[in-house]
Amino acid sequence: MKKILYTVLLLSVTLFAEAQDNDFKKDVKQLIKLMGVPEQVEYTREDEILSVSPENEEIFTKQLDSLLLVYNEKVELHFLEKYTHDEVKEIIRFYETPLGKKLTKENRGYISAYNEAKHMYYELQGEILYFIKTGRYKEKE
Repeated sequence: MKKILYTVLLLSVTLFAEAQDNDFKKDVKQLIKLMGVPEQVEYTREDEILSVSPENEEIFTKQLDSLLLVYNEKVELHFLEKYTHDEVKEIIRFYETPLGKKLTKENRGYISAYNEAKHMYYELQGEILYFIKTGRYKEKE
C-alpha cells in the first residue's frame, strides 16, 4: 500500500512540475515575441537570402531555416536559464505597458539602422582591405 501511495505522490509531483515548466516555456515564448525577436530574425533572414544568387537560394534558405530553429531554441533556453518564471512575468508586464510597447517599436528602427550601418561597414572594410593589398584605393566606376 505504501508503494502505491509513494508512486501516486511522485507522479503527482512530476506532473505538477511539468505543468509549471510548460507554463514557464509558454511565458518565455510570449516574452520573446513581445520583445520583437521573431521580427528581428525574419528581417535578418530576408536580408541574408537577398545576398545569395538565385540558383543557390533554395538550398541556402533550407540551411538558414534549420540554423534559425537552433537559434530560436538557444534564445528560449537563455531566458529559461537566466530568469525565474516570476522575473519573466514581470518583464512581460513591462513590455505590455505603453513604455514597453514604445521600446519594442523603436527597436525595429534600430534594427534597420544597424543593418544599414553594417552594410556600410562591410563596404568600407572591403575598400580598406583592397588598399592594404594593393597600396591604392579602388577606382570609382
